[in-house]
Amino acid sequence: MPANTWHHVTPALLDVIRAQYLLDWHGIHGIDHWERVRDNGFRLAPVTGADVIVVEFFAALHDSCRWDNGRDPAHGARAAEFVRTLDRSLVPVSAAQLDLLFEACRLHTWGTETHDVTLGTCWDADRLDLMRVGRRPDPAQLVTAAARDPEVIAWAIARSVG
Repeated sequence: MPANTWHHVTPALLDVIRAQYLLDWHGIHGIDHWERVRDNGFRLAPVTGADVIVVEFFAALHDSCRWDNGRDPAHGARAAEFVRTLDRSLVPVSAAQLDLLFEACRLHTWGTETHDVTLGTCWDADRLDLMRVGRRPDPAQLVTAAARDPEVIAWAIARSVG
């Protein structure tokens, strides 16, 4: 997908992310995955009421601090800390949005319950792209009703492997 499909994530932010990213930029946890996560989130947000700005920044940042493509249980916490180090001109959001982005990144691997629709939408947007690694999204691991919709799951799977 072309970079111009980002609405709030700028090429300057992507350059900063890429400069510190340790893995293959087009690998299973790289930019192509982030773009699908963004699109998944954009599909869910009108139904869930999630903050699309937070969803988009989450998509670009949630896996940005992985050290490997296998088990890396601290990558979410590292991504959250990375978010806090970024120049605010690169992530021009309110303090409340920044807190949500921090939490979305920090807990995205483990979070399964939340009353916050933006957090749930972020986590689901990521989990809907699991077929890229051969794992069908499990409705029991999805937070929002919108993500558990069989049509949404089928759409996401088709994009993950297509």
